[in-house]
Amino acid sequence: MKPANLSQCAIRIKTCAIVFIAAFFTLNPASAGGRFSVSMPGWIGSLNFSPDGKWLAVSCADASARVLEVESGKETAVLRGHEDYVASVAFAPDGRTLATASYDHTARLWDIESRHTRHVLRGHRGAVVTVAFSPDGMRFATGSLDGTVKLWNAATGRWRATLSGHKSWVNSVVFSADGQWLISGSSDGTIKLWQVRSRRLAATLEATDAEVRCVAISPDGRTVAAGIRYGTLKTWNLATREARLNFKAHEGDVWSLAFSPDGRVLISGDGDWSKPGEVKAWDAATSRLRRTLAASGEVLSVAYSPDGRTIAAGCADGTVKAWTAE
Repeated sequence: MKPANLSQCAIRIKTCAIVFIAAFFTLNPASAGGRFSVSMPGWIGSLNFSPDGKWLAVSCADASARVLEVESGKETAVLRGHEDYVASVAFAPDGRTLATASYDHTARLWDIESRHTRHVLRGHRGAVVTVAFSPDGMRFATGSLDGTVKLWNAATGRWRATLSGHKSWVNSVVFSADGQWLISGSSDGTIKLWQVRSRRLAATLEATDAEVRCVAISPDGRTVAAGIRYGTLKTWNLATREARLNFKAHEGDVWSLAFSPDGRVLISGDGDWSKPGEVKAWDAATSRLRRTLAASGEVLSVAYSPDGRTIAAGCADGTVKAWTAE
């Protein structure tokens, strides 16, 4: 082969290599900081990682809950039994049980291994839209459009208490890491702090005149955060009830929040029906924007994996997307 031909061959090889690399980074989301993007049947109301971080539970508008493998995005289980939209999912601390909340006015406890329902929980007079387990796994809470929060025994599925006080829909509930507090956010514009042991209301935070879409609590239990209609994000000191941050985080409603495992980052998801939403990562102490991730549809739910490596979002267009949390 002549030197000129060798030179031309080398140029062609380099060109092909560049094209291949560019195509790889375009087609392989993991290489560009993404893990996977998969489509589900209908809007995704809730996401929750298993305690070991290997699985991601997803609530779907087709009345099912689904379990995905985090590394690949592969669907490994479909849980059917509800008669209407599944709005919320939550893994128990032992990773063996999944709780689901539905518009059919019920919640369910599922055995993950057998994929069968353990208990069907009835008692709410409206759609059940949020569910959360206590850190010890002994109880869990449900919030409903009937304006109440209910506490249940996680082992037996028996009702334990009804917490009344909100004047409108209860959109979000979460336990503190020490299990002493249950925090609920409502469309009445308030956040309520309930003492779990006594089942009494300890304080009400007047969040806004607009609806509180979601609440979250930092891993150290010191900070309560709320996502609010029209894009506002607020935080409070749990001990003193004093406001910390109050800023415009998104253009659309803030539908979901999640703290990183170390509590340093707070992620939020937003959007409206007319355009795709975004996931934003904020410095939890200063509200400095650290990163913005584009989604394909309105972001209804966000979640942080227990090991801090993965951020996931569920969208109104049925897309579940996961990114590497850099």
